[in-house]
Amino acid sequence: MRICIDTNLLIAALTKRDGASARIVEAWLDGDVEVVTSEATQREAKLVLGGGWLARMTSRSMVDDLLENLRTRTVVVDPDEIDDIGLKDEGDRRMVEAAVAGGAEYVVTTDREFLSRRGYRDTEFVTPRELLETLRL
Repeated sequence: MRICIDTNLLIAALTKRDGASARIVEAWLDGDVEVVTSEATQREAKLVLGGGWLARMTSRSMVDDLLENLRTRTVVVDPDEIDDIGLKDEGDRRMVEAAVAGGAEYVVTTDREFLSRRGYRDTEFVTPRELLETLRL
């Protein structure tokens, strides 16, 4: 199964180590799911996670390790731009473009605007808990 992970899930995984988001990151790192990224989604993650504010809530090494895993342990795609997504946030649009290009079944997020759409083409937008139920983890 291929998924895209929104940056808000990565933050939650780092700050709430026993939560649903952390379990999804663990499933990815254990090889149970593949994560699709693009240069744009990796850049956004580095921008958001790389700031010093997150390292104050967790350790700098945990943030760096997660960013390194995003760079080295994902399926990196070069997506085409999609104009008819209907999402306001450019980062959200880049996430959908990567998901579609990479054949991801799910984009996992807690973003309400994103989730209100529920999907695009063959990619469904789900919460971390919904994905865990699908994976039966």
